[in-house]
Amino acid sequence: MRKLLDALQSGRLFELTETSKDEAFDFLGRVLEAIPEIPDDSGVVEAMRAREQAGNTSVSPGLACPHARVEGITADIYCTVGWSKDGIDYGAADGQKVHLLVAYWIPDCQRVAFLKEMSGLAKAVLSTGGIEVIRECDTLGEVRHRLLDWVTVALNEGSPDVRARMLKLSEKSTEQSPPAQN
Repeated sequence: MRKLLDALQSGRLFELTETSKDEAFDFLGRVLEAIPEIPDDSGVVEAMRAREQAGNTSVSPGLACPHARVEGITADIYCTVGWSKDGIDYGAADGQKVHLLVAYWIPDCQRVAFLKEMSGLAKAVLSTGGIEVIRECDTLGEVRHRLLDWVTVALNEGSPDVRARMLKLSEKSTEQSPPAQN
């Protein structure tokens, strides 16, 4: 969920006026390509379309996560978010329109980080009542607030795990420290 938070903080949340999946891909892909850290020749839009042909990236009713995986690049994950009040016919298995598209650019070396990001997103959506909170929004500002709620939920749910790892590190460093000299 940190990548979603980065996108929100960087102003990469947009209202999609496009009515088709292809138009939404074009827009979101071009936004990703405009991020200075993403190489100019990365072909984000084409990679997102190729991934979509391999399998629909609708992850829950009303939510899709199109993404482009790239090989041979050591970089961070980036994302951008598109919201459609009316919804986009995404060809999802449930037949529902998609109202939120979270598009990712993922270097192959970041696969595990991407899976963690997706897991956090799924948990946040489920624990906050699903996509309904996004469907009910009338403005982009409202969407941003709901997404920040999701990020907060996901990061707070991860906190006990983070605390447990910190305690283990603390115990380990205490065990390895030489005894104090008097």
